[in-house]
Amino acid sequence: MANYSSEPGCVTILYGSENGTAEDYARYLWQRLQYLQLKPTLSTLDEYPLKSLVTETKILIIVCSTTGQGELPLNARKFMKFLLKKKLPSDLLNHIKLTTFGVGDSSYTKFNYAVKKLHTRLHQLGCSELSPRCEADEMSAEGVDGFYKEWELKVIENIRSYFPDLVTISDDYLLPPLNPASYDELDDLLDELDLSLTRVQNDPDLHIGKIVSNVRLTDSDHFQDVRHVIIESEELKFLPGDTVGLYPINDDKSVELLIQLQPHWIPFADKPLHILGKVAAIDGGLISAEKLTLRSLFKYHLDIVAIPRRSFFMNLWHFTNASTPDGEREQEKLKEFGGFEDTEELYNYANRPRRLILETILEFQDNLEIPIRYIYDLFPKIRPRLFSIASKPSPTQVELVVGIVEYKTMLRRIRRGLCSKWLKLVDSGDRIVFKTHRANLKYTLPSVPNPPLIMIAPGTGIAPMKSIIEHVTGHEIDQQLHLFYGCRYSGKDLLFRELWNTLVDAQKLHFYPAFSRDENSTAKYVQDRLFQEKALIGDLLLNQNAIIFVCGSSGKMPKQVRITLMEVLVHTGMDEAQAGEYLLAMEDSGRYKEDVW
Repeated sequence: MANYSSEPGCVTILYGSENGTAEDYARYLWQRLQYLQLKPTLSTLDEYPLKSLVTETKILIIVCSTTGQGELPLNARKFMKFLLKKKLPSDLLNHIKLTTFGVGDSSYTKFNYAVKKLHTRLHQLGCSELSPRCEADEMSAEGVDGFYKEWELKVIENIRSYFPDLVTISDDYLLPPLNPASYDELDDLLDELDLSLTRVQNDPDLHIGKIVSNVRLTDSDHFQDVRHVIIESEELKFLPGDTVGLYPINDDKSVELLIQLQPHWIPFADKPLHILGKVAAIDGGLISAEKLTLRSLFKYHLDIVAIPRRSFFMNLWHFTNASTPDGEREQEKLKEFGGFEDTEELYNYANRPRRLILETILEFQDNLEIPIRYIYDLFPKIRPRLFSIASKPSPTQVELVVGIVEYKTMLRRIRRGLCSKWLKLVDSGDRIVFKTHRANLKYTLPSVPNPPLIMIAPGTGIAPMKSIIEHVTGHEIDQQLHLFYGCRYSGKDLLFRELWNTLVDAQKLHFYPAFSRDENSTAKYVQDRLFQEKALIGDLLLNQNAIIFVCGSSGKMPKQVRITLMEVLVHTGMDEAQAGEYLLAMEDSGRYKEDVW
């Protein structure tokens, strides 16, 4: 067996991640391999230079989640597009040993479909196996951690066979930061600037907009605050089904509290800060170096109210002063959270009570001193929050429907999502940064230009349906529109009631509501309403080539809708196997689309 060089590029870890989970596992493995004195490369799939894949990489490790209906995350699609080029030779990557790790949820129909596509295509291009692909399941008893632990053991064992001279260094050694943060003590303090609007990035889909309105749609006594947000901008290009990425920021009070918890940061909080090394691209752009400070970095770019992940603790424990008994105990506890000896430890500390990074630092503050140079590597980046567009295409205006996330944890603390907390404070006239994302939603067919549309949407899932309906009716397109909408009460959270009534009266929309808490409602959930209309649905699907759109919260709803559609098809004369095959064929042809979260 050939021995490989331990120089940078030989071992490459690439990830595709939508919410940060896949990235965290990739980052954790990247650090673990450094303790073997390897120099692995870490990158998103899309950012990795494809030339290096051919010229440098010998061992390729991919960690990838799945989004939508078997789709790759946004930061992995350019990579996959390259792999699918027909002109690529079948032996292009025959020098690469490959393993992949999928982060998935078996409650979704196309479980871990993205990593399967990547793995299969890379084998077609010549990659041979380093270790078997692992498809982790969030719904399993052992969780993703259990799958990762076993997969990592095999990966490291196999990597060692290619590097026989590796010597493991102690994890007491603190790895140098990838992107050290440094400051210049001689610089004057910066003037207060509107730094959120300096995110310059060469991206035509990144916009600065003005809030036109931000109003509550649900009744004031309803349990959930749902907002209708209208943003005004210029040169907008979007279609029904597309999404907007919002860039929330931390509130000044939380940022100041964090700085006060680390007193050695205070003298430098407002001095110019520089991030060294090759900085990975940040969605939305990074504030320019000339205007970056420790305070603005935390406010606009680093997530201090996220639930801390394992790679966070893997570094954090190194910054604990263990010279006292209390400090020694705290260091040991933080080290446990950063390892896999007992995966329940981290879950019980962080995930179960939904504990925040800021609260973690508050709890361990007495013995914790985080060097400024490690800040950029230690804290996770604020991720854009994606929302379906709720308005017809316009070059100057876009609308969103946003459910404000507020709940009480087992610690009896009220939690508000970072985006929700920020959005509640945004008012008319305020300027924000946002980005449009293409979804390539199809609501026509090659053989049927304007097939009937069956739209199924509980709650805020109504957003893309409103966009489609306004687009179709506004252009006088001859297309049947059937909207199945579910909420709790007809009088409290039936969103856009007047719009639906107007369109129904004009015979442009067929509307089928379901109310789960109204005593007199004959249909509690959207699947109940679908079954009530089984004759109509069966005819639309089998005889009129209807397209189905499902949008809303993941969990029971999408699964129950699918079961109900199978029951509808069975009522037309199919058996269960035929009904299941028919729905799968609808998915493959683009006639069955889900957008769930």
